[in-house]
Amino acid sequence: MTIITSRPILLRTSALSALVLAGLIGTAPAFAQDAQVQPSTSVSTPTQGDVSPAPTAAPTAAPAAQADADQPQDIVVTGTLFRRTDTETPSPVTVLTSDSLAKAGINNVSDAVRSISADSSGSVPTSFTNGFGAGSSGVSLRGLSVNSTLTLVDGLRTANYPLSDDGQRSFVDLNTIPNAIVDRVEVLKDGASSSYGADAIGGVVNIIMKKEIVGAYGTVEGGVTQRGDGGSQRATLTLGTGRLKEQGFNFYVSGEYQHNDAIYNRNRGFPYNTNDLSSIGGDNNNAGSVAPSSTTSAVVAPTTQTTPGNILSGTGLATGAFQVLNTNGCAAGQTLVTTPRSGTAFIDQGCEQNLVSDYSQIQPEQTRFGVTVHGTAQINDRTQAYLIASYFQNDVKAQGTPALIRSANPVNTQNIVLPAVLANGTLNTTNNPFATQGLGAAIRYRFGDIASSSEYKNHVIRAAAGIDGQFGEGWGYSASITAAHSWLDITQNGYLNLDGLTTAINTGSYNFANPELNTAAVRAAISPTVRSQATSDLDMVQGVITKDLFQLPGGPLQVGVGGSVRYEAQNDPSQNPDFTTIGLNQFSAVGDRTVESAYFEVNAPIFTSLEIDGSGRFDHYSEGYSHFSPKIGVKFTPIRQVALRGTFSKGFRAPSFAETSGSVVGFTTAVPPCSVQAQHGATVTGNTCSGGSAYNQSYSIGFNTAGNPDIKPELSRSFTGGVVVQPAPWLSFTADYYNIKKTRVITGGPLANQALAAYYAGTALPNGYSVTPDAIDPSYPNAPARALFVNSPYANAAALKTSGLDFSALVQLKPSDDFHFTSRAEATYILHYDFKQSDADPFVDFVGTQAPYITSSGAGTPAWRGNWQNSIDYKAYTLTATAYYTSGYKAVAFDQYGANPDTGVVDCATSSTYQGTNPDFNCKVKHFVDVDLTGSVKVNEKFNLYFNVVNLLDQKAPLNAGNYAAVNYNPTYTQIGAVGRTMRIGANFQF
Repeated sequence: MTIITSRPILLRTSALSALVLAGLIGTAPAFAQDAQVQPSTSVSTPTQGDVSPAPTAAPTAAPAAQADADQPQDIVVTGTLFRRTDTETPSPVTVLTSDSLAKAGINNVSDAVRSISADSSGSVPTSFTNGFGAGSSGVSLRGLSVNSTLTLVDGLRTANYPLSDDGQRSFVDLNTIPNAIVDRVEVLKDGASSSYGADAIGGVVNIIMKKEIVGAYGTVEGGVTQRGDGGSQRATLTLGTGRLKEQGFNFYVSGEYQHNDAIYNRNRGFPYNTNDLSSIGGDNNNAGSVAPSSTTSAVVAPTTQTTPGNILSGTGLATGAFQVLNTNGCAAGQTLVTTPRSGTAFIDQGCEQNLVSDYSQIQPEQTRFGVTVHGTAQINDRTQAYLIASYFQNDVKAQGTPALIRSANPVNTQNIVLPAVLANGTLNTTNNPFATQGLGAAIRYRFGDIASSSEYKNHVIRAAAGIDGQFGEGWGYSASITAAHSWLDITQNGYLNLDGLTTAINTGSYNFANPELNTAAVRAAISPTVRSQATSDLDMVQGVITKDLFQLPGGPLQVGVGGSVRYEAQNDPSQNPDFTTIGLNQFSAVGDRTVESAYFEVNAPIFTSLEIDGSGRFDHYSEGYSHFSPKIGVKFTPIRQVALRGTFSKGFRAPSFAETSGSVVGFTTAVPPCSVQAQHGATVTGNTCSGGSAYNQSYSIGFNTAGNPDIKPELSRSFTGGVVVQPAPWLSFTADYYNIKKTRVITGGPLANQALAAYYAGTALPNGYSVTPDAIDPSYPNAPARALFVNSPYANAAALKTSGLDFSALVQLKPSDDFHFTSRAEATYILHYDFKQSDADPFVDFVGTQAPYITSSGAGTPAWRGNWQNSIDYKAYTLTATAYYTSGYKAVAFDQYGANPDTGVVDCATSSTYQGTNPDFNCKVKHFVDVDLTGSVKVNEKFNLYFNVVNLLDQKAPLNAGNYAAVNYNPTYTQIGAVGRTMRIGANFQF
């Protein structure tokens, strides 16, 4: 089935529904929510996000809307079909209001959503620009990864980010959701496939926009870090007219702009500006610390070219010492390094270079802007309709490290050779000092004169319309239609073109000895700009009918039924289809499908103290599989001050297009096992090894995974149980236990580690697996080659079990009309996160470690995350301090490095994510505490000034030397610790 043939079917269906909706402009759908909800016992304060948050007070609603909010509102809470005044459902729901976000100094959806304590491993930070989902931000509730958290806008699905996380997992980019008009964010921390279908295993994030704004509201702000960089600017303007109660309509248009400057590692102190940790007991992993190595100063050695004209036909054997090609020595800022080559009399030369300081970024440059048009019509006293349309663009620009001339992706250029004789018959004396001897030159080099950069410009256009209301005696209904299209323009600079490189080497047009002499034309021929576009689509029609059947002692028995049809598509073709761009990862995901769904819910308030809610949903996918997802919830209130609640549900996650028909090559750092290192000159002491040739240093190993059309949906079972206590009107708190089990977990290469171990042991590999060996070590040509690629399929092989506790507390004191004190706290404690790669493997608990290492981009699974906000409102002044906490963890990863083969224990000697010569170095990553301070003054009724100090105490991110998403720290939880203290000031105005 193709994208072209199936979409019109749904669009024709959508057109029929559009006739029903024509001319009706109004409120959010019944799945969406209405007026702002005041803080309840489920309200919590967000924790710190990955990008320094900008302070703001979001545009306040119109006075009429504010007055309505003071009365009990009949709303639809996320996870249920029914309208209710009691927001405490059997499922735990966290509500982040615009007020609590403003007081925390957070003004964007990405920071708000990713900051809640239930967000854990697998979350995607914008700062991780080297990942497959670069340029985006995604949430991972319960650590189940971004593809198991469903993100909604006004209760409706939207298009996924066109790229998949790790080339596998689909998710919604939080960076492309409008911020200025957000009313609140509801986070359902419970399985919800019975209401929403696939992907809602870990929970649901529902971003709810304001439905009514009257007047003109705006915000301007600017900020900078204490170090003088990381400047930011933000501006919003919202114009609205019409009051629903008096005039029967409301219409507003809102625009927003935000820009964050890049922050470079060189402008931060140790250890974020270097890979040389030798001063604190680690290794010196700067490029060129062991010769020979690849830096922007070329080094060459004599070798043999087996096929004239073929630059890839080097033998890989260096028959002499490597030497710096430029007769003037290493480039400025680099240090000459000499290393004796074991087993020979050769002394190799190299140039040590701090690539981190020269090129790396802590924060990419980011520009976001968009516009939203929203209309609401009060058709009659029982019917509202709405229309919303928005365009949003998120542009992320990141600088990269210069390209290596030697690569394994997708073409192996490890044995690249510079010829002795050029294509015109002359000797290649400029680039090959061995040309007069008739020898080729093996080379190690980075193209420092060719800038490396990536730009990810994501556009999302979204429109939705709907109507909801009541009729007859106890009947309610809602109908909606939505369409969203995302297109991502990707621009890559600095990658090498194989044909261009071949021509440059064979003609001698590129000067490796003195790159400053190269012309722009030569550089462009070697490294042309690579441009590509990926897209994703979602179109959906849905409708719901509810009925109050009869009265029970606790209220009406409610029944609701609904149905929906949606179309999903992704077109992410390979950026490197002909394998001519060296170093550019190959990944693709192309496909489309239609999903037909029917669902129901029954809510029975048996007594005033007992409520039972049951729901179920049947989903059928055009790919040929179906699934039914049930859920039951119970809420018991024995006394007014105490409520007990619990749920049981089953759910599923549909395979992504990448998992069924795509492919991906992922890279991570590794070193050969000691048994192999020993054959390359290393000294082995016990279970550790050190020294030897440069072949023993950490390198990038590729894991090549291919789609499997026979893959099945993942399944889940979850239950929750908790208590809501409000002993006094000013005090409330909650405690909830969750337990989730996933089976048939889709994983890429579940036996990849076994295949790798079998390769090094010389035994048979698992069926369907293969290993591509690296080029030989010129220092030890007869020693076994290290693995370059592990090739494997996707499979339903893994399983996962996780459980934990959520806590929240709220204190609200009002000793006088002029003085308010509010204290909020939220925390999540993960009891277990048990994972197994395949049916044959045992479960391993990842809590308190840096696992899952691969799927979480090295984030790991800290046991505790929490926050505590204290706010004082006195007359026209507000002052708020918010503290954020992430517990420490052991820097080991079973999923990447396995366990100690002698003891079976996941210890630092074997499983350390740093993989250094000192097994105890940085084995424990410390906890991180950050305190933010915000304040505001209401100058008059139309003007408000505010300030925000992020990371008030300038706490440094704890050392995490084994994190591959950033240099020596964990960006998922401690990004602000690398950015440092940040100040912003701004103003809100209305007229």
